[in-house]
Amino acid sequence: MADDSSSGELSPVERARRFLAARFDPRSHLGLGLTASLVLSALAIWALGGLLDAILDNDLLVRVDMRVESWLHAHATATGLAIFDAVTQLGSTVVDVVTVLVAIYFWRKRNSVLLWSWIGANLGGKVVEYVLKYTVHRSRPQYGAAFLNGHSYSFPSGHTMGATVCYLLLAYFITARATATHRARIVVFMSAMTIIVAVAFSRLYLGVHYPSDVLGGFVAGVAWLAVCGATRRIVAGRYRFAT
Repeated sequence: MADDSSSGELSPVERARRFLAARFDPRSHLGLGLTASLVLSALAIWALGGLLDAILDNDLLVRVDMRVESWLHAHATATGLAIFDAVTQLGSTVVDVVTVLVAIYFWRKRNSVLLWSWIGANLGGKVVEYVLKYTVHRSRPQYGAAFLNGHSYSFPSGHTMGATVCYLLLAYFITARATATHRARIVVFMSAMTIIVAVAFSRLYLGVHYPSDVLGGFVAGVAWLAVCGATRRIVAGRYRFAT
């Protein structure tokens, strides 16, 4: 009687070993990159759920939000407000301009994969932001009406989320190039994070968001980017095997 190895059948242990090895293969579209994206998205979604739970239950986090808002309002100056009103444009007007310019660049390079990845991530992020805002219905802080254009809800910070999606994704595209050095990758990602932090703090200083709003915007942006990354790798992997 032939054994399992001679008949070509694998044992459950061997199948599990091969599956795990494939999930951590850095050379495969469905390997380490996909695994990291799925883990990151799960962690970010879990963190976002924890923030929502604390906000909706009027927990300690909400009291901290109120105290930080009051402290910043009491110490804000006219010069500081003018500076951070300019900085906050990095999360709205500048994001829109960068989104269009990068899309044009990918279109001129005829790189449809990166073009639609870029457009889908940035426009999809706007949709996720809208859904979260109108699901949570959190009111704005009381001091920032002068720096708001129209009415919208407070959680999450759209400026912070937009900056997170735009600048982190742009940093990824830049550093993914084969010619990028290790030092250049660090500089690019640190620059992206500096802009995001500056935008987040500007929203607090202007009094238009609570700390948990900007934290929620960052976490939601990371979660959305991780989902986009996982989706892109799955599609790329299936296309590769299909061709």
